[in-house]
Amino acid sequence: MAAVTTEEMTAGPEREPSASMVECLRRAMLAAPDTTAIVCGDRTLSYTELGRSAVGLARLLSEKVTAGRPVAIVMPNSPELSVATFAAWLAGAQVALMNPNFTARELRLLLQRSEATLVVAWAAAADMPAAVAASLGLELLLVGRDELRLESWCHDTTLTIAEDQLPPPDRLATMMFTGGTTGVPKGVDHTHRTLMLTVAGMEACWPTRLRAEVWLNVAPSFHIWGLLMGILNPVYGQATVVICQGFKPDAVAVAIRDHGVTVFGGGPAEIYAGLLSSEHTNRTNLSTLRICPGGGSRFSAALHDRWLGRTGVEIREAFGMTELAPIACNRWGTPSRPGSVGLPAVSVEVRVVDLDDPNRFAAAGQAGEIRVRAPHMTIGYHDPAHADGAFVDGWLNTGDIGYLDEDGYLFIVDRKKDMIIVGGFNVYPREIDETLCRYPGITQVATVGVPDDRRGERPVSFIVTDPGAVLDETALAQYCAANLAHYKQPRDIRVVERLPKTAANKIDLQALRTMVADA
Repeated sequence: MAAVTTEEMTAGPEREPSASMVECLRRAMLAAPDTTAIVCGDRTLSYTELGRSAVGLARLLSEKVTAGRPVAIVMPNSPELSVATFAAWLAGAQVALMNPNFTARELRLLLQRSEATLVVAWAAAADMPAAVAASLGLELLLVGRDELRLESWCHDTTLTIAEDQLPPPDRLATMMFTGGTTGVPKGVDHTHRTLMLTVAGMEACWPTRLRAEVWLNVAPSFHIWGLLMGILNPVYGQATVVICQGFKPDAVAVAIRDHGVTVFGGGPAEIYAGLLSSEHTNRTNLSTLRICPGGGSRFSAALHDRWLGRTGVEIREAFGMTELAPIACNRWGTPSRPGSVGLPAVSVEVRVVDLDDPNRFAAAGQAGEIRVRAPHMTIGYHDPAHADGAFVDGWLNTGDIGYLDEDGYLFIVDRKKDMIIVGGFNVYPREIDETLCRYPGITQVATVGVPDDRRGERPVSFIVTDPGAVLDETALAQYCAANLAHYKQPRDIRVVERLPKTAANKIDLQALRTMVADA
């Protein structure tokens, strides 16, 4: 495809090129100071208040940031999360975003891998991150309490973003965690340049109107999709974003109606299926919607049809990953193709290589491994040892199997590895297996993902126990809840005498999936 310049990617309709999201916030403060930036329940922040709060917090962070080390932000979706993210950038730090719903074990692992020296948490949900930070000897900052309340900064006219506070494009901006082929969390590094190009790439997929949109986000902003839909792209367009803390279909449908939402940053199929269960989801209540992006899990043709029939708006699917988003998209203004995640996004090159000979391209319609490259691709992993063959001659191996049709539309067939996607979250069977194997009396475990109408997939674990061992189901469930995030917990645990094996003496995962289907 034709080359696309950095300036072309960052400009967008009616927008000047920007070097960073901090510069975008500065421009929003100047051009739309009184525009509501964030709505969260009965709380609102204008762009002036968002910017001032970020600068105020940045002054404190600047005294605590260790040069070259990231700041860990462990917060749910909230105005405080948006403020803390921009504040860390203003203080010159890289932001390491982490799931506040992780167990202590999971969070401790990510904090150690990130090498962060400072943890920033929301005072309203600080018990667990505070305990883990203390156990690791890390400094903790609680936003939303005492002098660290946003109200302390909102009306301070001295708090402005100066030109010399804008981060250089090649400074590290984010570290977001994804799983590897071994299930080990890997920190994906983006600079301000690649992050800015990611935002512009999303804008090219679903063009929005400057200062004319109202977004609604339900996705967690510690993931790339939620970060874009809930924080970055709304600021890029000087728009209003309605933040939902948790997904309740009735409440979300009513919020879309009451706030006149035009861009619904839905995400995985589970979200759309859940909204269809609400009696408030209809053409009248959702009449303001223009753009409904989807991604993170498989969408059935039936779900597409039901959503279009109820709302009159088409779900525009996309394909991406933390390392490179977006990759492909059913772009606004181009026809969608059933079963496809669309055409390559602006500036993205996609190739499909033969599964047996990666040096040979797969023919149109032939399934192979998907490789991609683009200017907004990650600069690498925080720990280079985690690259694990992900990059080949400047191309990124996605680990997905798919094919391109004769018109260049991309279709995802399967995953090369056995990762499970539950409601848009990546779940790695090995982590579940190892966690269950630590439970007394369990000797072997194999977990597989099976189709689920609402969540895309669900984990089912098969276990082998010591002879004569009797497992207490309630105690085992409590153990899983204490050691695995909710979406990672197996929805079904089955005791078997032995695990089936292939001819190569490996666990036969397909046989286990068949056992679930037959049942």
